Amino acid sequence: MDAGNTSAIISATAGISGVLLGNTFVALKEWLINKSKRQKDTAYLAIVVASHLDRFANGCMHVALDDGTEEGRPAGNDGEYAPVAKPPEFQPLDIDVEWRVLPQKLMYPILRLPDQREQIQNRLAGIAEFDNDYPDHTEYFWARRRDYADLGLQTSNLARQLRKHAGMPLEEPKPGEWCRDEELRDVIKRIDNARAAYELRLANSAIKPPEVLTP
Repeated sequence: MDAGNTSAIISATAGISGVLLGNTFVALKEWLINKSKRQKDTAYLAIVVASHLDRFANGCMHVALDDGTEEGRPAGNDGEYAPVAKPPEFQPLDIDVEWRVLPQKLMYPILRLPDQREQIQNRLAGIAEFDNDYPDHTEYFWARRRDYADLGLQTSNLARQLRKHAGMPLEEPKPGEWCRDEELRDVIKRIDNARAAYELRLANSAIKPPEVLTP
């Protein structure tokens, strides 16, 4: 191979290497810019959406604590137990954030929260339609309070996961301080215990032998 060909090959190789290196630098620069934007979008989304989730969880807690009374008396007319707390609203798609920066396993359950709320409301409507437990409406309030307590816990957990995903500090209550999640868990426990006791009484009354009437 003569010197001219060698020089041409070296020049071509250098040119190709220069193009490849240049393209690599451009791609790396774009990747860094996109990464920075994604991090900023994620941080902004976490700050805004976590706040909405917390408000929704607080609204769920108010419903979970609503036993149909107001100031210690039935909230309805003529001694009837009636809801006081209004079910909270959460419309994630109305929030102006870039949802696509979230992983599917986190985005999906957040966007499903309105559907879960609607399912609860539909279930409660069905219970209310066939409810003959006037004026207490025990089953209705058990279902309403427990379902919203569970939804509030799910929402609180999603807010925690979102903050963790974005690298935000997690604010946990100190020992002895009031805790929303503990309050919600207590509601579920109390209702489950009350329902279990009620079903046990029904079972015992069903197997109780009939009274023998003496002549």
